[in-house]
Amino acid sequence: MIKFFIFVAFITSAPVIAAAPPGWDAFKQGSFYEARDAGRADASAEGLALACRAGLVLGGFMETNKAAVQSLHGAINDCNKALGISPSHYFAKMSLSIALSFEGKRLKRPSYPARAKAYILELIEAEPNNPLGYGALAAWHSEVSAAGFLARIALGARRNKAAKNFERAQKLGAIDYALRFEHIKFLARGNKADRKLAFAQARELSESDTNMAFDLLMQKQCLRLLEALSRDNKREIKTIVKDVAAFQNVIGEREVARFPLGVLVPLKSEKTRSQVLGSS
Repeated sequence: MIKFFIFVAFITSAPVIAAAPPGWDAFKQGSFYEARDAGRADASAEGLALACRAGLVLGGFMETNKAAVQSLHGAINDCNKALGISPSHYFAKMSLSIALSFEGKRLKRPSYPARAKAYILELIEAEPNNPLGYGALAAWHSEVSAAGFLARIALGARRNKAAKNFERAQKLGAIDYALRFEHIKFLARGNKADRKLAFAQARELSESDTNMAFDLLMQKQCLRLLEALSRDNKREIKTIVKDVAAFQNVIGEREVARFPLGVLVPLKSEKTRSQVLGSS
């Protein structure tokens, strides 16, 4: 069976708007339930996108089993509503792609990460100079290619494509904390030289200053991986890379029905649909 250990990334960047939505301060401080409630109550595209991001943190790291799945489905619904209001909302579409990948991880169904990739490609098409789009695509290739041969065949994921897109993101100036952690995990799965680089970058990231609650959570995860990298034990490193991923406790959870893809905002272009299993 195909497993998808997809990324949690890019959900801590501040909204690029004149004024942050209600709940943003709560999100930064780690009050994720409060942030989700405030975003939903606001009911704007910005508020719903924030609620989606908060739901991903809650379900991914703070809840288990059925409750985690319900938060995941709530996040998908929140971002889908945000895109219904503002179809080009960057963070709503980014978060939706992340959430769909988690649902694919739970169900072991390739249609969900395939749709996630399609949304990422739309982001890149809309903003070709935004490093987050390439970072998201890099993480998608990194995680899906690591899931095994069947995933690579079914979805066209490749480790060399992950490396290429991480490089693109870095050249465009990507400094996002979660993106850096995704790159470290990618390197940790590589050869001895990659693991050595992962160790250096993990040490740097673990010592970085941040005032974001979610970044501090990622910092703790990074410290776990740093310890394993210091021993350069490939089996231990593989285990830790898996353990620090989000939504680990929902794999195989079947009590909650799958979120229907048919209710999601449609893809914008035939070009994007044709790229999903192509060379991007």
